[in-house]
Amino acid sequence: MTLTLALVIFIATTLLVRGYAGNIAGMASIIRPSNYHLITESDKSLSESRIDFEVYEFLEGYSIDTPNVEVVLPQIYIQVTVEGETGERIDTHLRLLNFTRFELYQRHSYTYTLSQIDPTEIIMGQHLASLLSSGVGANLQLESSEIYVNETFSMNYSNNLTVANVITSGQEYDLEILGDINEWLPILGLDYHSFIEFKVLDTREMEQINKDITEEFSFIEITEEKQTQNFIIYATEEVIRTLTLLQILFFVLMLVSISYSIYTLVKESEEEIFILRSIGATKIQIVMLFMMQAVLIGIISSILALIIGYLAVTGIVAIVSATIGLPFLALNLELNLVGVIFLFAIGLSLLSGIYPSLEAAKIKVIREDTQ
Repeated sequence: MTLTLALVIFIATTLLVRGYAGNIAGMASIIRPSNYHLITESDKSLSESRIDFEVYEFLEGYSIDTPNVEVVLPQIYIQVTVEGETGERIDTHLRLLNFTRFELYQRHSYTYTLSQIDPTEIIMGQHLASLLSSGVGANLQLESSEIYVNETFSMNYSNNLTVANVITSGQEYDLEILGDINEWLPILGLDYHSFIEFKVLDTREMEQINKDITEEFSFIEITEEKQTQNFIIYATEEVIRTLTLLQILFFVLMLVSISYSIYTLVKESEEEIFILRSIGATKIQIVMLFMMQAVLIGIISSILALIIGYLAVTGIVAIVSATIGLPFLALNLELNLVGVIFLFAIGLSLLSGIYPSLEAAKIKVIREDTQ
């Protein structure tokens, strides 16, 4: 029972980690098309992109002429390092934006009611706040080695900031810090936006909107912003890392459980071993006998564990999907995955059976209590 339980836990985590790994992209893609879109410089990352102010001015007018385009939100994205009060340092991004438009663009929850913040204050994502142990009112040291004012001039920036608020449901904003673009621009003297976000009410007109904007500015590209999809992938990767650590723990648990089970079997079978040795059984035959028993235990436990693990994982995913409103995805149970798990369990059983089997072979033919 101990062995089967250990295998169930191990196989269930393996199925959850490996069986659903191939479904992550599918889970993200089946979510409805996003109404949110991103304008960046062609072939540039968010922190590398440089968008002239004239693009924003054009979009502002375009959104008036095209009511389907709503809330144009220019932003600046800067790679920074933050250090919390505990001394821990984390590389992240400072996202500078207009908070009033940000709330119109997509609502978020905060520790308390959002208010305007000054240049010495920032809003922090809840996950980053947790990593730095920095809640509302905490002090941070922010550093950036490269803030490009233009193509020929860059500056270093270092300043002490106060956490004015924490986003408690911000998707990818969970790992960023946010500042007010209107307060920071005069300080940094930047002459560009990194990217511009906008919302389209009816995505069926997106092809025409894309054409209108890119014909005006050939150096930009428009992509669908998939915050929910990105967050699912990020969150899943975090879960996979955690479950992988659990797999290592359960591996050790199984190794000990199988070894103990077979060792107990050896101790309980001393009388039978004595009889077998008395009628001519060799040490190698005794070792092979208990190794075969180890394999048999592994086969039975693996079959039970695969069935129970599959049902358990499917049930857990179904409950979680129903609770948070995501579509249910069937477990991606490929034959090679089942084969690898099965062979691994058998191999582990063989490995665990070596020591008890060798101990069984050492049992003397003439027992001390009969001398």
